[in-house]
Amino acid sequence: MPYCPPCDRHFRLENSLDQHIRAVHSQTYCWRCERHFPHARAKQQHLENSPRHHICTHCDYEPDFDSQDDLADHLIEEHHACIPCHEYFSDEEDLLEHDVDVHHKCRTCGRFFSSRSNLINHRKTHAAKNFECLGCSRMFISRSAMVLHLEANTCESGSDEHSIRQCVWDYYEIYGRWNHDHDDDLDCGSCGTYFNKLSALLQHVESESCDASISDYDLLFDHIEQSIC
Repeated sequence: MPYCPPCDRHFRLENSLDQHIRAVHSQTYCWRCERHFPHARAKQQHLENSPRHHICTHCDYEPDFDSQDDLADHLIEEHHACIPCHEYFSDEEDLLEHDVDVHHKCRTCGRFFSSRSNLINHRKTHAAKNFECLGCSRMFISRSAMVLHLEANTCESGSDEHSIRQCVWDYYEIYGRWNHDHDDDLDCGSCGTYFNKLSALLQHVESESCDASISDYDLLFDHIEQSIC
């Protein structure tokens, strides 16, 4: 027979006991563990310490989530919390700025990355494809990506790494930029760094590590286009 220990009272139906507990013992009864506590503070300590409970202390210990992951989702969505840093922010935008700056979060898709450089490389996947291949109609997100396509011999023009390098060598000879001390390398006209492929040189130019501008290579692109078309 259903029984309430604090009241030393029996009930005919289980439902009647449940209604009684809700009406009289809601502050001292744990439904998940089916336990009575002598006072509200004892129940609160139980909720805080029991591994069976995942409570939000910002919501007066309600609701009690089914898992730690569910609690974490609640803290992020409702209280703008950074779980790894144990920090709370005033609004969603402040949390986003923190995640972007500290945890390298992508604003577009929400993915997190281990470093800022990995995030920067990932952002390129969201960029518009505005650069048409010099040898076919395919579009790319950057000049370096387009040249990498040419070097990889995936262009219908038949270009490959050797033919692109030959185009650059011819261009260097025409414009007097040939450096015989580095016959096999391509140099950055701004900082003098050498690279073994044109795509690598252009990635360097497109990055924030060099003051060179991609427009400095417009004549070279014109020369490559004339050579492969």
